[in-house]
Amino acid sequence: MMTNEREVEVTKHLTGTGEEHLAARMRLLEAEKQLTRRGDELARQRRELPWVAIEKEYVFDTPGGEKTLTELFDGRAQLLVYHFMFGPEWSEGCPLCSF
Repeated sequence: MMTNEREVEVTKHLTGTGEEHLAARMRLLEAEKQLTRRGDELARQRRELPWVAIEKEYVFDTPGGEKTLTELFDGRAQLLVYHFMFGPEWSEGCPLCSF
């Protein structure tokens, strides 16, 4: 009978006291909170970017035929758009940006 022998390297972890763990965890928590606040600030700045009027008359292929951007809104204030990259010769959508 053959034995499958292999060496497994065990990850070495830093060990310490409960107090050390708590202090390190609290430092990490503060860094996480700072990251969240920075992300919130960036989102606020993004919302404050100036809007730009769309002057070109874009036309889109829809199940109901060609429609302009204005017609896609159909009197609504918001429009949900799914961007799905699909080339003419492709058998499926782009795996990097469509899934």
